[in-house]
Amino acid sequence: MTTAVSPSFSRITRSIWGQALLVLLLFACCQVATSAVFFDGFLHTFSGINRMLFGENGAPGILTHVPYHGCSILLSAFLHPLFTLGLILLYVPFLFKKRFAKGLVISHTFADRLLVTVAALLLAWELGTYEYNYFLDHAFYFDRALLFILALLLFRFPVLVPVFLAFAFVYRSQFNYPVTGFPLFDKRLLYDLLVLFLSFWYIRILVPAFRIPFLFFALCLVASNYFASGFAKILISPHGTEWLLENKTSDLFANVRLRGWLDGTDPGTIASMRTFIEKSGFVFQCVVLLLELGAIFLLRSRRLAILVLVLLALMHAGIFIFGSMLFWKWMAIDLTLAAVLFFRKPAAENLFPGKKYFFLSIGIILLSFAWLRPYTIGWHDTPFNQYFTYEVEDDSGRVYALAKNELNPYHQWIQYDQFLFLVNRPCLRVSGFGYTNNYALASAIRNSGPDGITALENAKGEKQYSEEKKKEYNEFMQRFFVNRNKRIGRSFFPSALHAPHHLYNWSAENAYAGQAPVRIFRVIFNQTYTVGGETKTIRKELVDEILIPPWPVD
Repeated sequence: MTTAVSPSFSRITRSIWGQALLVLLLFACCQVATSAVFFDGFLHTFSGINRMLFGENGAPGILTHVPYHGCSILLSAFLHPLFTLGLILLYVPFLFKKRFAKGLVISHTFADRLLVTVAALLLAWELGTYEYNYFLDHAFYFDRALLFILALLLFRFPVLVPVFLAFAFVYRSQFNYPVTGFPLFDKRLLYDLLVLFLSFWYIRILVPAFRIPFLFFALCLVASNYFASGFAKILISPHGTEWLLENKTSDLFANVRLRGWLDGTDPGTIASMRTFIEKSGFVFQCVVLLLELGAIFLLRSRRLAILVLVLLALMHAGIFIFGSMLFWKWMAIDLTLAAVLFFRKPAAENLFPGKKYFFLSIGIILLSFAWLRPYTIGWHDTPFNQYFTYEVEDDSGRVYALAKNELNPYHQWIQYDQFLFLVNRPCLRVSGFGYTNNYALASAIRNSGPDGITALENAKGEKQYSEEKKKEYNEFMQRFFVNRNKRIGRSFFPSALHAPHHLYNWSAENAYAGQAPVRIFRVIFNQTYTVGGETKTIRKELVDEILIPPWPVD
């Protein structure tokens, strides 16, 4: 076998440190490029390129095409040359493989194929079973089926990873059009695993002597995400300890209860849960911080890795019970990796022959803020909460409570309550779950008490009200419900097989579930303050009322 690489390049790639550096650098580039082209392409990137090249309105029609209004997003995306070019470029290293490594045969282990297939199947399950898109008024049956078929084929044909990645990105992007939508967040780990696999494969073509297993990089990717979240909890604390010593998980439990989590559950059970989290919240936070920061030692030994991965999955189960947030995709990847390490012992033992991979993994994880740019999960919970609830009214005047997941497939956008542009008054920078990244603000809220929160709002609040954004929001909701009303009484088979939601809340009484066409949609802004299990309503006001016309909206 001969290679066509320079001597200096060969020297760099002789060590596992040099090989790992190449993979991480390429991953960082591919992560940015694939997201910019396939996810953000039709949302922002392509229009930005058009403005640079042709001015505000001078681009030819083929370059302004968006794929969301046809019967297939995936096929329509190919009509844009930049999307097609981006996908072709992902295959260039495969097409020119002989140039870099003549005669090199690259095979992927069972563990490699399993991890890639599991990540793809999880994405296909969630994306393929979303509710009918009522805003675009399309089911996209072909796209849903194709995503499942491609995911199943990946185990046998890994060369299809670029196609699946591009399709999964652009299909998901429909829920950020035309609204701001919601970032990938809970599912980015799955996309990153696929991008990492491609980067790993490309470097193997460039470096025939490459010897680091893909399983190593997958473990580093998962560990980096957890470590970054643990480290973020230290960074948001002025002295590094405030999150651990002062944060109260019971505040989060109280706030998600107000949002509708466990609504209808026996009051005695809720009281027991509240007492438990009040007494053991500090211990739970210690365990969370220990597991997240301890992920840096994930590759110390095979047994330790299995134990930590299982404990991380259990940690997510605890967060779900007391916080309504289900990171089920992360749990699935954690348990898949644990199963690979447990059942595929020969493959796992290659990672733990000595300390070289362990020390390399520590370096990779510490540098993850540079090459991975992970989403970090860390905040200060407060007893104050501000969130939106919804109600709908039918033709007869009957009013129903509308759960946020009923706005599927745009439910994640709705769940996170980032609609302060509807509120015409100063508001604090506090999320719909009552948390903030600002320690000083969290302390001020705790010190203010329920009677001082309005004064604090006036002093530190910001007015985010926007007539333009409100108009766009209203137009979106009108079109959404006009199209939903047309389908009243019609079942949608894919959604019957839907994946678990990321966030949960509901109304136990008088909940709307498509009983009648919606004629009025109301948005209610709620502010509460909870002390000692008692909640005081600070404000509950109607901030938007949208009339739903009986005719289609252009």
